[in-house]
Amino acid sequence: MFCYARAEDDERAQKAYLHSDMRERERKKDVFSLCQSMLQKKRMSNDKSNGSATSSSSEDSLAKEMTESLLERKKEGKEEEEEESEKKKKEEEARTTVQTTTGKIETSNIPFGARRLVKRRKVVNNGAGTFVRGDGDAAKNNEKTNSAEECEHPAFMFGICVHCGQRATTVKNDGGGGGGDEEKKEERGGANAETAVRYLHEGLTVSDKLLREAKNEERMATLNQGKLFLVLDLDHTLLNSCRFDELNDEERESLDRKVEKREEEDELRSKLLGLVGGGDAGGGRRPRFPDLYCLSHFSTYTKLRPYVFEFLEEASKICRMHVYTMGDKNYAHEMASLIDPEGKYFHGRIIGNSDSTCSKTKDLDIVLGGDDCTMIVDDTSRVWPRHARNLIRVDRYHFFRKSATSFREMEKSSVMERGLDEGEAEEEGAPAKHREVLKDVLAVLTVAHRMMAFSDGSGHREKKDHKDVREVFERNGMASEGENGGNVESVDPASSSLLLKGCVILPSGITPSNDERPDRHPLLLVAVGLGATIATAMNDNVTHVLARADNTEKVKWGRKRGLFIVNGNWLRECAMQNAKLDEHNFATL
Repeated sequence: MFCYARAEDDERAQKAYLHSDMRERERKKDVFSLCQSMLQKKRMSNDKSNGSATSSSSEDSLAKEMTESLLERKKEGKEEEEEESEKKKKEEEARTTVQTTTGKIETSNIPFGARRLVKRRKVVNNGAGTFVRGDGDAAKNNEKTNSAEECEHPAFMFGICVHCGQRATTVKNDGGGGGGDEEKKEERGGANAETAVRYLHEGLTVSDKLLREAKNEERMATLNQGKLFLVLDLDHTLLNSCRFDELNDEERESLDRKVEKREEEDELRSKLLGLVGGGDAGGGRRPRFPDLYCLSHFSTYTKLRPYVFEFLEEASKICRMHVYTMGDKNYAHEMASLIDPEGKYFHGRIIGNSDSTCSKTKDLDIVLGGDDCTMIVDDTSRVWPRHARNLIRVDRYHFFRKSATSFREMEKSSVMERGLDEGEAEEEGAPAKHREVLKDVLAVLTVAHRMMAFSDGSGHREKKDHKDVREVFERNGMASEGENGGNVESVDPASSSLLLKGCVILPSGITPSNDERPDRHPLLLVAVGLGATIATAMNDNVTHVLARADNTEKVKWGRKRGLFIVNGNWLRECAMQNAKLDEHNFATL
C-alpha cells in the first residue's frame, strides 16, 4: 500500500513539472511570434515611407513597443508563478500523514487523489495527533469514529487491528505456546486479553470480550436448532494411525492386501450404486468395508474405527461437531477428510495442536459454544483438566500392534493380533466379542439431548429452559459400599426419561482397574443419565450386575442373589428406544 502511494505521488509530481515546463515554452513561443508580426508590420510601413528620418523613428518606436510587450509578458508570467506558488503552498498545508499497514508514516497529497488512497488505507492523521477512518476529511471522520487511542481493538489480522489499523501491543493468548497451561489461564482475563483463533481464519486474533460474545451467539443459535456441541478427538478415538517404519515386512504385506481389497470393494460399490440410480440411499452411510488407508504422503497407514461413518451421520442430527486433536494441523485436516470426505460435518471446525491455546492439554476456550451444552469424546481424560465433567472417555482403539505396545497394553490387544475388530464375532450368529464403542457413545449423546429438554412437549423449543448437560450425568454419583445405593431423591420424579429410576447397577469388567475416571465410561454415563445409581462395591442394594463376561466374581455373587446379570447392550438399547427393556433378553452369556 505504501509503494502504491509513493508511485502515485512521483507520477503526479512529474506531470506537474511537465505541465509547467510546457506553459513556459508556450509563453516564449507567443512572445517570439508577436515580435515577428510586429517587425513584419513595421517593414511594410517603412517600404511605403520615403524618408530615412521616418525610418529611424519607426525602428525606435518598434523597439520601444517590443520592450513594453516583453515587460508586460514577463509581468504576467510572474503573476502566474506567484499564483502557482500560492496554490502549492495551500496544497502543502493540506498535506496529511497517512498511517500505513507497515507501521511507517508517509505523506500523501490530498488534492491530487489522496482521498482514494486514504480511503484504501482506512486511517489518517487529522493533524491533532489522533487517527480516524479516512476519506480525506479528518474533521468529518473524527465526528463519526473514535480515535485509535480509544479503540478497543476487537480483533487483529496478523497483528494489525481490523478497526483502527494499529499494531497489536497487548500480550495475546497464543496457540501452541510453551510454559504451564494452568498459569497461562490464570494470567488471562485482563481488559486487553486476546486469544488466537487461527483455525477459523489464518492470522486471526480476537479480544476475549469479542470471543465471549461470539461463543454466546453461536451457543444460542445452536440451541435454537435443538442441538448440542460435540468435540471429537481423532487418534485412538475415531481412528488409529501407524508409520511405515513402525511395521515389519509381514505386517506391511498384510496391510497392502487389505488396502487393495478395500479399494476393489469401493469400486464395486460405486458400480452397483451407478446401476441402481447413482444415489446413496443410506443418507451418507457406507457399507462395513475394512476402512484402511495407505497415505504415502504421510508415510502412514490409517484405520478408521468401526461404525465411524454411521456415528457421524447420526450425531450430526443432534450435534454441531468439532475436531480437536493434539496432532499436527495438516495431519488433522487429512484425517478429517477421511472420516468426512464430503465436508458436511465439520465445515472447517478442525483444531490442531498449533491452534490450541495450551501446549499439553486441551480446552474449550476457543470452541465456539457453551460449556453447559458441550460433550467431549476422547480416549484420554487427563488432557481435559478443566472440562472433565463434559467428557465421554472411550476405550482406546488399537488396530496396529505398535499402537498397543506404545501404551503398554496387554498382549493381543490390537486388532491385527487378535484378528477381530469391534463388533465382529468369531462365528456367525455368535455375539460380538468386542463392543462397538461408538454405538455406546451415540447412546450417551441421545440421552444428553433428550434430557436437555429442548422442547415443552408440543415441539416448541425453548433455549432458555434447557438443562446443563453436565448435570444430566451427575444426578446420583456413584454409591460406595455401605451407602444407600438406591437413593435417587435428587432426581426429578416427574421426568418420564428416568427409565431406570431405582436401579442400582454394579459394573464388572467394564472399566480397567486403574481407570482414573471410571464414571466417564459411556455405559456408566448412560446408566446415570437414565436415572440409575452406580455401585462401586457389592452390597445389599444392588439390583443389576453389568458385565462383559459371565465368569467374574461379581457375576457369580449376583447369580447367587438372583440379581439381573446384563450386558452393555441392555443399557444402550434402553437409551436408544427410550424404554426399559426386559433384562432377560440381554443376559451375559
